[in-house]
Amino acid sequence: MATIKDVARVAETSIATVSAVLNGTAKVSDKLSKRIWAAIESTGYSPDGVARSLRRGRTRSIGVIVGDISNPFFTSLIKAVEARATNSGHSVIIANSDDDPDKEMSLLKILREQRVAGILLAPSGHDAAYLEALARMTDVPVVLVDRHLPDSKFDAMLVDNFAAGRIATDYLIRLNHQRIAIIGGNPHFWTAHERLRGYRESLVASGLDVEPELEVLTVSQVETAYGAVQKLLTLPKPPSAIFATSNMMMLGAIEAIMDMGFRCPDDISLVGIDDFPWGSAIRPKLTTVAQPIAELGARAAEMLIDRIAGKPGEGATTPPSVVMLEPRLVIRDSCARLEGPGRAIP
Repeated sequence: MATIKDVARVAETSIATVSAVLNGTAKVSDKLSKRIWAAIESTGYSPDGVARSLRRGRTRSIGVIVGDISNPFFTSLIKAVEARATNSGHSVIIANSDDDPDKEMSLLKILREQRVAGILLAPSGHDAAYLEALARMTDVPVVLVDRHLPDSKFDAMLVDNFAAGRIATDYLIRLNHQRIAIIGGNPHFWTAHERLRGYRESLVASGLDVEPELEVLTVSQVETAYGAVQKLLTLPKPPSAIFATSNMMMLGAIEAIMDMGFRCPDDISLVGIDDFPWGSAIRPKLTTVAQPIAELGARAAEMLIDRIAGKPGEGATTPPSVVMLEPRLVIRDSCARLEGPGRAIP
């Protein structure tokens, strides 16, 4: 039967380093970690995971709670988290909250009862009772991902959603659109709030009015976006462009535009947030503000693993570390320039 000594010999490293990788007790480079796990596989070494978990009081599992696992954004995020976690010897337990704070609290309780080493959380709540309940959770490391809770004590790995809202709206303004509608998510979510704030700031900075009738804030789903576009395009003075603040909303928007007999981008321009694999397969090809999802997931997992190990650095600082990644505009075919002089973007 293979021993840890055999693993160290095959990996050409020390027994202490192999032990550090198995137990997550010290930082080991990705290259060396991969070599050690390859050696474990090739030798057939099987450490007593149950015994080690009992000694530590924790398993080697990481819990991940997201709002809607059917959303391609979260699917891609989880894939990146799992790749990074596996590389460090952790397994991943995935849970879906359906953006229901009560269900989320139940899932957090279950994961803690299962003695997970740490939790990545895309939070669904926002009120005082919810924040108070999270604040009492001190027995396991938690890192927020995608969604922020500014008054919480947790580390967070985020994308600059305010910038994403501005980038999308600024682009439409540069194309000379002045009646720009937004289909946004529920603003109690940090992401939706920040995207709406970016949209409004862009309009104001360019001297355009913020018009309440052009703002439709609803659940971020295909069906709700479809209904929102029907409402917007039947206004006495409809918008010339629509900003859909999520991938699911963008799909609902383009479907409604086509079903109502409008042409995109000839009659109505469309831009969205969250690039997705088939964005370039739809006709017209969809212009989006892409988020660095793979980096977001990998770095969130790295931050949590650092917290679990109690290491200094980005993931183990006090006060909590908040990292903001930058989105980027991907220009395709779903937006058209209106005739006339364009507006300057400050």
